[in-house]
Amino acid sequence: MELRPPLRHRPRLTTDLFRALRTDSGGRAVPVHDGGVTDRDTEWRWVAEQRRALAGSLDTLAPEAWDGPSLCGDWRIRDVVGHLVNLAEGTRASVFVDVARQLRPPSDAISRIAKREGRSAPDDLVARLRASADGRFVVPTQRPVAALGEVVVHGVDALRPSGGTEPPVDAERTQAIAETYRRLGPVFGMGRAVRRVRFDATDAGWSVGPIAGPAATGMATDVLLALAGRAEGRSALSGPGAELLRR
Repeated sequence: MELRPPLRHRPRLTTDLFRALRTDSGGRAVPVHDGGVTDRDTEWRWVAEQRRALAGSLDTLAPEAWDGPSLCGDWRIRDVVGHLVNLAEGTRASVFVDVARQLRPPSDAISRIAKREGRSAPDDLVARLRASADGRFVVPTQRPVAALGEVVVHGVDALRPSGGTEPPVDAERTQAIAETYRRLGPVFGMGRAVRRVRFDATDAGWSVGPIAGPAATGMATDVLLALAGRAEGRSALSGPGAELLRR
């Protein structure tokens, strides 16, 4: 198994999804999104709407903010947005060919591509994100809600350190992302303990995880950050489940 650096240095959601194994603790295949409550077209509509909303928030950032740090490891804000633009504009063929051409492990390749795209001017990045909002690339085997998680979590990665306004995400969408990310917790380096925890989103009115599990309580976006392996998300949660996640 690949040795992984500490969580705070492993922010690449797409890289982790590339290597995701869709199995439960007994090695059996499981669906990524509980119950199939939403259809794919609905989820893709959510992705497009969140991309446009994020573009609107990014429009308000000061030019100097784009070179500032994000919550995403060593990526600057412009690199995070470059990564999102690359995914929005990409197809399955173009993304995989681009990664292969880097002649590096997937994590390094994706980081290199993000920084390449991030060299574009902020106005160009925002315009490209808005223009490609209807793009439909998602890592094979994953539902579109995985692409939605990329937009929402990386949007927070970019906007929160800069004091930007995070676009609202309704409860149905954050719950769908949380259900998906809870299954992928071990892939994000969270360990299998994440599947024992009940996550309660106080502002969205939902819970995911075992009913009798130790609770990790907080705002929905902080739950998503925690599930994506962000230390900032784990530190914002409270309860015995949050303590378990911080061990």
